[in-house]
Amino acid sequence: MMKTSRRGFLALGTVATAAAGLAACSGGGSSTTADGKPIVKVQVVKDSRTAKMSELGWTKSLEEAAGCSIQWLETPSASWDQQKKASLAAGDVADITIGGFGSGDMADFGSLFMDLKPELGSLPNVQAMFDAEPYAQVVSTTTDGKILGTPSVAGSITARSSNHMFINKQWLDNLGLEVPTTWAELETVLEAFKDGDPTGTGAAVIPLDFNAPGTDGFGLFNPNLLLSSRGITVSSGALGMYAQDGVVKNYLTDPAYKELIVFLRRLWEKGLISEEAFTHDWSAYTSTAKGDGDVAKVGVTWMWTPSDIFGSTLGPQYVTIPALQAEAGQREKTVWTYNGDDLAYLANRAVVSANPTNKEATLAVVDAFYSADMTVQMRYGAFDTCVTRNGDNDYTVLEPADSTKNASDWQFTNSLADGAPGWIRPDMVLNLPPEHTEYREVDAVYDDDYANIDLNQDVLYANMPTTPEQSRTLSKNATGINQNAMSKFAQWITQGGVEDEWDDYVASLEANNLAESIAVQQEIYDAYKAQMDELGVDLNSLSQ
Repeated sequence: MMKTSRRGFLALGTVATAAAGLAACSGGGSSTTADGKPIVKVQVVKDSRTAKMSELGWTKSLEEAAGCSIQWLETPSASWDQQKKASLAAGDVADITIGGFGSGDMADFGSLFMDLKPELGSLPNVQAMFDAEPYAQVVSTTTDGKILGTPSVAGSITARSSNHMFINKQWLDNLGLEVPTTWAELETVLEAFKDGDPTGTGAAVIPLDFNAPGTDGFGLFNPNLLLSSRGITVSSGALGMYAQDGVVKNYLTDPAYKELIVFLRRLWEKGLISEEAFTHDWSAYTSTAKGDGDVAKVGVTWMWTPSDIFGSTLGPQYVTIPALQAEAGQREKTVWTYNGDDLAYLANRAVVSANPTNKEATLAVVDAFYSADMTVQMRYGAFDTCVTRNGDNDYTVLEPADSTKNASDWQFTNSLADGAPGWIRPDMVLNLPPEHTEYREVDAVYDDDYANIDLNQDVLYANMPTTPEQSRTLSKNATGINQNAMSKFAQWITQGGVEDEWDDYVASLEANNLAESIAVQQEIYDAYKAQMDELGVDLNSLSQ
């Protein structure tokens, strides 16, 4: 049976390394080594935990597979944004870039990147992936039919959502309570957590916490996920867009959103939400959840897996909560947030310069990413050190050789993890440490909620390409919509006022062209669905 690791969640910063990066990209020099091997420059945007590429054993294997010498240009994720802008503005990109460019860059700077569609004859591994998993081709195709990047595909080993809701079961047991099934029951449980000394130590606790919503929209592990209680499948998008029966809608002006704000305001007034929920950074959010030794601090929150947010010591205290009903006996069927398409088919992991110095060698490197052996090593680490190759298409990922690191940190130290381009084949035998498989039991809790979602009609997909005009329109409208919506969300929960200000708020979003953005998003969605239909993609079958 196939198993997986989590997708990394990286905090982005603005450290400026643009000048050095551009110098490295365009730096001139010979196009071959002294012994005549072609040189391929590969820009990799990587996690800060990852060792230097030259220290990773699998990079030598990659060079051998492609018959070239690779010059690695390495940039931490926190430093990439400014460097990317300068690189695009200068029209200067490396032969290959891993994890650096997205669909928006393709829309605005497509001429800088090679259309790989005519080159598929030189990319047999990529072509085999597209043939076996046509959705991989859908996420890789631009609005004008080009393939400007190749994806990371791991559909058989990923969850349906990055977001899962957890509650401290040990606290419930200590207080004689059950796992809540409605918002009202959740409120009662949170009150008991606050007043009932659930740890038995007399220590103050945080009944409910969440990742602070951004000023530019909702992200992962935010309380907008409770909209699933009203049948809204929250997408990865930040602007409140979602799809229902093939129609794009927006929940920022929906009565269900107002209802959620009223509920959260009541929890805030009762002191049931962390006072720092809207101000803490990622580090503070995750470190607080890890408690104090074996004493937990947080009762309920959202994350990928319990061990990810609470740590290996406290993680076993928590269980997953299925989607709550907003009210007992409601007519709406509950659903759950879905970004499984993005987790399983991460677009544009590798993009190629329109004018690589050594085209044949560059394409050979890209194709090597998608061999079974290289895919596993780029994702988990080198053979012998991190992975045992049991045979063709059969691998065992080893426990960390460094006892001071957990499985996730060890993976990110030795590989590009799930940020790597590659193809985990559906028939691959891949045995992983337990920390990498924890998500399966967590995700299965939402089976009944997902049964109420048609993944071909009720999902606003993550990797939908846009035309330059569509991108400009959405970007132009987003500033006013986001600033208004997100400031009001925090204000209404912490200070109140939603009932008196709701109508004016809705009018302000309409004045900032929300309807136009919804219409443009519908155009994008329809075009994407047409590609899915053309290639016979059925996401419902992929999720089984």
